[in-house]
Amino acid sequence: MAGPNQKRRARRSRGERGVALIIVVVAITLLTVVATEFAYNSRVDLEMAANNRDEVRAYYMARSGVGLSRLLLSFQKQAQAIQLPPGLANLIPGLGGAGGAAPGLNLQLWKMARVDCHMLKGLVPEEAGGTEAPGPGFAFDEDEDTTDGEGGSEPVQMRSFGNFEGCFLATLSDEEQKLNVQRLDSDSQNVRAAVQSLLDLFGDKRFEFLFQHEDANRVKASPTEVLLALRDWIDEDETGSALNTGAAVTMSPVVPGFSDENGEYQRFEPRYHAKNARFDSLDELYRVHGVNDRFMAAFKDRLTVYPDHNRGLNINSDDPLIIYASVLAILDPTAQNGRNDPRLQNPVFVQELIKQIQAARMFSFIGMSVRDFANLVQSAGLAVNQSILGGSVQRGLTDKSETFSIKSVGEAGDVQKTITTVVRIGQADGPLGRLVYWREE
Repeated sequence: MAGPNQKRRARRSRGERGVALIIVVVAITLLTVVATEFAYNSRVDLEMAANNRDEVRAYYMARSGVGLSRLLLSFQKQAQAIQLPPGLANLIPGLGGAGGAAPGLNLQLWKMARVDCHMLKGLVPEEAGGTEAPGPGFAFDEDEDTTDGEGGSEPVQMRSFGNFEGCFLATLSDEEQKLNVQRLDSDSQNVRAAVQSLLDLFGDKRFEFLFQHEDANRVKASPTEVLLALRDWIDEDETGSALNTGAAVTMSPVVPGFSDENGEYQRFEPRYHAKNARFDSLDELYRVHGVNDRFMAAFKDRLTVYPDHNRGLNINSDDPLIIYASVLAILDPTAQNGRNDPRLQNPVFVQELIKQIQAARMFSFIGMSVRDFANLVQSAGLAVNQSILGGSVQRGLTDKSETFSIKSVGEAGDVQKTITTVVRIGQADGPLGRLVYWREE
């Protein structure tokens, strides 16, 4: 029979085994938590690293789209400089020069090509060994010297630019096929052409509802008030402008008024003033009195601020409203059957005229010349400004553009990067054009 001491030792041993079990369970729990946390952090770090990698890939994919688009615009610049024999312009529509200019090839290459990673893949040669590069890269030509440069016979290892995964898609648009707001602050001819075109656009019956109600800031402005606010934003003085509809054809219809052009901006918090300088971007229009989300939704794709203010409106637009604005700009303002022709108030007549102009362009990538456009409008019984048919260049219109916007979207994994830029390809802008706007998203 066990004594008292033995019973106490047995109870103590059972108690010690219970504490040890608790310690083991707690230790295993802590180790499990630590291991789980470590595994979770490792996955998070791996995903973040992969995401950062894809961001870099997507960004440079987008830049590749911009670079390839600028190369295409360089070809566009060369195509516009090609001069053709004068007799050929009379045989093929769209090859005639503007006014009395020499006939030139009016191909819109930026409409013909789809600028994406597959296009670049077709331009880049295959890597050494006959395998196709999975991404953008460069390889040496077969005739290129690949020695080590020191007279040795051991060839230098060929290196690719990189096997980046992903793709890009670049979309080009012609900024001169839109109405240039910057022309409101120029010489009298440009101002008159800009005022007429913008008022025709803003005053279209389809957009009346935009100016009938107050916006979120309790601002209500008419088309004329918005037009004058745009002018006051970029002119140099601080006096509100007024519209003189009875001004002579050779004079500017915008004249100095007597009000303070900053009065409307003093109602906001914080207050601000008109810029009194040219617009730097299209989004800057939001700061102008009367411009709101509804206004921009209707007109953002039809307005621009990037071309030079001396450049005219390109008549080769696909937008019916811009085509109609081009028709009004080419009409004689003094003739009875010119801008004052009552048929222009008939939607059926206007629609048929626009369809005739669109049908005359057999292919969308072949532009129409200003002279052909004028002859087509004249064939509809409308009086055209004779300076166009007489041989002189009409400053308000053009058939070849120098300013283009590029929207390039690069994608890698689940990440997308967007670069929006505007490029000018004038004769003095270098082989790849000059950047006038750049935005990364």
